[in-house]
Amino acid sequence: MLVLYSFTLIGLTIGLFPTRKLMTTYAEEISRGVKRERYDYPRSHIAFLVFVVVAMAFAAFVLTQ
Repeated sequence: MLVLYSFTLIGLTIGLFPTRKLMTTYAEEISRGVKRERYDYPRSHIAFLVFVVVAMAFAAFVLTQ
């Protein structure tokens, strides 16, 4: 279970890597006091995040068997 947790956290870190500039922009806007109704993320970033987390979880499962 510890391997699964660590691999999925690593996958989450890798999956959020392409979104770092967008999140930095949103964080700067929030610190300036700009409030939005929605914070939109590109679908490709979400798909990449899900793919990497699932792949890392599968790799952890394979390694523990």
